[in-house]
Amino acid sequence: MARTKLSDELKEAITMLSGKEKDKLLFRLIAKDAALIKRMEFELLEDGETIDERREEIYKAIDKGFATYRFYSPGYLLLVLRSISGDINRHVKTTKDKYGEVQLNFLMLNKSLSLFGDKIRQAHPHKSRTFNAYVVKRSIKLLQLLGKMHEDYILDFQDDMTQLGQHIENQPRMSQLAENLGLDVGRLLRGEV
Repeated sequence: MARTKLSDELKEAITMLSGKEKDKLLFRLIAKDAALIKRMEFELLEDGETIDERREEIYKAIDKGFATYRFYSPGYLLLVLRSISGDINRHVKTTKDKYGEVQLNFLMLNKSLSLFGDKIRQAHPHKSRTFNAYVVKRSIKLLQLLGKMHEDYILDFQDDMTQLGQHIENQPRMSQLAENLGLDVGRLLRGEV
């Protein structure tokens, strides 16, 4: 939805409304934005204290999703990753959980590659190209997110980084694509940002 800039006159008129009229307008506007409702519930009703529980719910959903998934092709697996990624993004938008964003993305990538890496490697190059690009680009994004975090948090993710680097290295086409896109797999293997 495109944002419209409010004129100074309209802003002044809104400030002149009674509290009751402002509340009515606010409730009507908030009801139109599901993401805003979730964020306000988290901040106002939960006082932002349920971030760990919310992160754990997504963690379990990822585990459960992969436990029931039967591999058909890299394309179908990519659909699953994009769905999980959407859940992670909604969680981050609601909670501003940067640590959880990194943790859950590492879980998603490492879990998918550990379970289905052999099948992805055996798939026809044409069928795995988009999947490989997704993993490499997501890995680059994870390194960028880690670069913005405090170094103590980076230590928490060194094992995840090493594991992801090993998975990428074990996929020749993915490894080549990583090199082409500027992802230093060696940095992942060493757990360096």
